[in-house]
Amino acid sequence: MDETRRNLIKGMLTGGTLLAFGIPTVSQAMSISQTLSDSTRNCQLLLGNTPIDEAFARGAQAACTSYINHHQDALPAFKLEDELLTNPLRIVDLLTQSRNMRWIAVMDHASAAIFTELVRNFEGRLLSLGSHSSSSGDDISFPARHMWTTAAPVYSAGGLLASMLSQNRHDFFIVENFLEQMAGESAIKSPLLAGFASYQQAEQPATRLHCAGVSPQEASRLIGWKASESWESIFFHADQSSTHQDKTANVAIKHPQFDNGIEATGYAVVASALGMGIHQEPCSRCAFVHRSDQRNPDHRGLPGNHFVSFVIDV
Repeated sequence: MDETRRNLIKGMLTGGTLLAFGIPTVSQAMSISQTLSDSTRNCQLLLGNTPIDEAFARGAQAACTSYINHHQDALPAFKLEDELLTNPLRIVDLLTQSRNMRWIAVMDHASAAIFTELVRNFEGRLLSLGSHSSSSGDDISFPARHMWTTAAPVYSAGGLLASMLSQNRHDFFIVENFLEQMAGESAIKSPLLAGFASYQQAEQPATRLHCAGVSPQEASRLIGWKASESWESIFFHADQSSTHQDKTANVAIKHPQFDNGIEATGYAVVASALGMGIHQEPCSRCAFVHRSDQRNPDHRGLPGNHFVSFVIDV
């Protein structure tokens, strides 16, 4: 590996800090209807020439189809070849020509390092940065793992993704860190996800943990959080419905089911960018940990994939 490529990959390790330091953060939490600006109505998909592009795009287009009645008919897609590595100025031109756009991008870690830096220098607004991986094999505890750094809970995709992934028979965890908490009431009004029990800590009420098939103590240990015995059960006040009420059009949207986890990820990322997210909590971080009730879950069908997703306003 040459020094330039190695430095790019090392740079990706600090990518999450760009939300805090290089990119303007959200000054105050906003409702779903407030996020549906012109940039949201003009979303585009940026595919980074990875093996998962096709599956991610299918999920992305499914999310757009769910919104077809009151937004756009299809999600325009721009596919990169080797531009980021060989001609980054072409991407600068693309961003220059796409003012008031919201880009949903997916790419490998090396390309993501360059793209993140371009967005920062371009003064774009990075709303979410996700790192996604999956592994196959019977000895894998959690074959699907998703880690997000997100500007605010209003841009959260974790709850929606958890609600879809929990319907299949694989184990997974999702961790989201929010740079800005939701303003307003501290009461929880998000629907409880089917099969999940929800917890918080008395000394850290802004930390939420949602578990299925695993205790909160074990779940926190498995995802790398500091072990604690003080998890308290919390309850939600909203109707436990499988549909999400779109506040901009008064239309109930039923989310589809996906057997493919990459398609589900594409759907959840685009759905949150379009304002269709669910389970938005007034917290600074949350996690969803799901363990199947199968004695020997079949993880062999999961490919080994590692990729990065972005939601960006320019």
